[in-house]
Amino acid sequence: MATLEQIIEEAQALSPGEKGKLRQALDRELEQPAALQSSKPDYRTYEREHAWVDAHRDEYLGQWVAVEGDSLVAHDTNPRRVYLAARDAGIEVPYIVHVQKREEPFTGGWL
Repeated sequence: MATLEQIIEEAQALSPGEKGKLRQALDRELEQPAALQSSKPDYRTYEREHAWVDAHRDEYLGQWVAVEGDSLVAHDTNPRRVYLAARDAGIEVPYIVHVQKREEPFTGGWL
């Protein structure tokens, strides 16, 4: 991939008409909202934490767990102890959830 300096040198060698087209293309790129330029949301989605809980649900049924990324930080039946353990581990806003049995949606009718 070309470096920025190489791209600038190439752009300087363009004709005035080509430079105008390049400028328009760059302006259109910069005018797009940041949300369209990046597919990553501006907020934390906790996808990895959800996946960890789903994968380890049977091991921690009925307990409160604090998860950071792909790692268990703390678990206990007392949510306050889990919260404090996560804060002691240096997590400012811990992801804490009560692990319950996954319930299947109700489907009425004859089977």
